[in-house]
Amino acid sequence: MSDVDYTLYLVTDSTMIPESSTFLKQVEAAINNGATLVQLREKSLTTRQFIARAEEVHELTKRRGIPLIINDRVDVALAIDAEGVHVGQKDMPARIARQLIGNDKILGVTCSSFDETQQVVDEGLADYVGLGTLYPTQTKKDLKEPGGTGPLGIRKLLQVLKKYNEAHPDKPIRCVGIGGINHTNADKVLYQCSVPGQKLDGVAVVSCIMANPNAAQATIDLLKVINRQPIWANITNNGTDDLSTKIKQLTQTQPLVHHITNNTVKNFSANVTLAIGASPIMSELEEEYEEFASGIPNIALVLNVGTPTDGLLKVFKHAILMYNKYGKPILFDPVACGATQARLECSKSLLKAGQFTVIKGNVGEIMGLYKLTSKYVESGNQALMRGVDSIVEHSEEEIIRVGREVSVDFQTVVVISGVTNYIIDGDNRIAKVKGGNPLMGNITGTGCSLGSTIAAFLGAKADGNEGTDVFSATVGAVELYNKAGSLVNADASGSFMIGFIDSLYKLTH
Repeated sequence: MSDVDYTLYLVTDSTMIPESSTFLKQVEAAINNGATLVQLREKSLTTRQFIARAEEVHELTKRRGIPLIINDRVDVALAIDAEGVHVGQKDMPARIARQLIGNDKILGVTCSSFDETQQVVDEGLADYVGLGTLYPTQTKKDLKEPGGTGPLGIRKLLQVLKKYNEAHPDKPIRCVGIGGINHTNADKVLYQCSVPGQKLDGVAVVSCIMANPNAAQATIDLLKVINRQPIWANITNNGTDDLSTKIKQLTQTQPLVHHITNNTVKNFSANVTLAIGASPIMSELEEEYEEFASGIPNIALVLNVGTPTDGLLKVFKHAILMYNKYGKPILFDPVACGATQARLECSKSLLKAGQFTVIKGNVGEIMGLYKLTSKYVESGNQALMRGVDSIVEHSEEEIIRVGREVSVDFQTVVVISGVTNYIIDGDNRIAKVKGGNPLMGNITGTGCSLGSTIAAFLGAKADGNEGTDVFSATVGAVELYNKAGSLVNADASGSFMIGFIDSLYKLTH
């Protein structure tokens, strides 16, 4: 059934009903206000009770002309002539379910891994798959990944579906994301859970409607979230190449750069930020982040994971939540994520937590992040870094290819620093900026403070035009930074540091 609308897929749960309502009232309110599909899920009812409830819900869905899907119970679906059935990985195999319900009914299958998704497409029997669990929920606690698969995991499954659907355009397998989706993240889920040529067809929700005292309004509001672009996705591509105009925007705006960074570089990053005409603040106080993000128009966040701890990860995630909520830019610096698995997992958890505007790293760090992309195939366990330094040589072609994969998958501008700096905007644009001075590689914090400079340009919207061309602003920041380095006449790292900050000041003032 290819004409089914999966946009807002309501999964019922009779244990969540507020005291002021009833099960049927909640379902009816959702159906009458925009739910496009209903899955009836009952774990504790007897067969007779399940059938009786299914008949009641079916009357409601038939009035609105939307399908009713029965969870797990093929016998109940057949008994009431429901439009379809959904089976999980522990339930009846999809092959047998299809034999029992025939080819005219909708068949859905839950997929939580690459192998499960591959099995579904190999069989070619399902009409749709439920992909998840995205985030932990009250109903899904036995997750294969404690934090849920997140958009990173879903994108890998979408690659499997994409390959199948391209080969079977006449009978595609549709897909919905499920698990922890609600009014606060539905737009983010739909934006991030996509790869070129394949995206989610909708989202499946439970508690944000079933447990809401006003299910009708909750449904209306959720549809608005589903149909809107996330606030941080409003990005233009009309910036100019004129660095002087970008610097003028930066210095006139005087943005605030909020750093959550490692202790080694705080002083140098602050001085660089001040030298270019922006204002630095180093804050790990979670309580003030919403005030920053909501109340300061020209602000950007630098997340630098140089010295990660469990406590700092919690701070990072709260900052991501607040800056995403108010559409303020975030620069992510995944320090040494290619050095150890623990650091890569740290970066993975942050990438699952929200959306980054720019990701900046050296070749080893970006190669590390490439392991998290949807197209990456495991091929050995080669160390990419020693400490924070990249130790593997790659051709320019390979560096650009990997940078593009990271940029496309995470829908962000990627900066790869080195002798040549590469600024990559997916498959659309690429810029190359020569490194400023060989001595820059001998000074702790030069990479981190490049992040500060980029964040300042982002906070100032310094793209050489009126808008938010992230790529243009980022290119301007990298050009300024390396131009300052090239103008320093020094033969030792100590004198270079002073000359570099002086050079940044002179170029921007």
